[in-house]
Amino acid sequence: MDEQLKQVKDSWNETADSAWYQSLRTDEKIAALVKEPAGAFHPSVYQLINKYIPDLHGKKVLLPSSGDNHAAFAFALLGAEVTSADISEKQLQHAQDIAYKLKLSICFVCDDTTQLSNIEDNSFDLVYTSNGTHTWIADIVTMYKNIYRVLKPTGLSIMYDIHPFNRPFLGEPWQEPKIIKSYEETMPHCHWRVQDLVNAMIWAQLSIKEMEELQAVNASFWFSYDELLKQNTDEMKKINNWENNPMAALPAWISIVAQK
Repeated sequence: MDEQLKQVKDSWNETADSAWYQSLRTDEKIAALVKEPAGAFHPSVYQLINKYIPDLHGKKVLLPSSGDNHAAFAFALLGAEVTSADISEKQLQHAQDIAYKLKLSICFVCDDTTQLSNIEDNSFDLVYTSNGTHTWIADIVTMYKNIYRVLKPTGLSIMYDIHPFNRPFLGEPWQEPKIIKSYEETMPHCHWRVQDLVNAMIWAQLSIKEMEELQAVNASFWFSYDELLKQNTDEMKKINNWENNPMAALPAWISIVAQK
């Protein structure tokens, strides 16, 4: 394992036990997810999933960089056969404990999202990558080539992540946008541009079907976990209105559907 990948692995093993991640595993949060699995997705992303795969029952779904695994639980609750892959053993262990309590049959695999070396070729109807995945990937071209490899013929890739248009800005809510770097500066934090995402898919021989640019739907987009605890609840109701929060005039998220 190279040094950069080891740092990512160590970082997420540590983060897995943080107060932020513990807050995502509370009985209340998991009960809400069980009651409404669609709540694990941005509403527009869920509509995209439903548009391209109206019935998830029996469909094989892979989630690389599965993180908090809310999407993995949701797909399983919706009837899919789910494989959750992540570089962090601790993230997977916490998710496995929850899956056991919920009696969900999810396959958990410790793997590098770039390589997916423990995942068989031509195996999945859908590969879904969620918020934050691309930020940790140093080589998205190789990642998408391996996503192509593990998809069944006509299988789908659906990604959902921070919109790259946010990258040049400081991102302070309630403030006018303040530029802190050029859009061209993707590194050192793997902040890919739209062209990088699209080209990686094209070079992997995936066919792009649809792209959506999405607004934030809650205050968690704007604040870290610790910051959010200090915010005024009434103010948070206005945070996604650009007339109150100028940064909200930019798209918050991007989702791209591609097909093998």
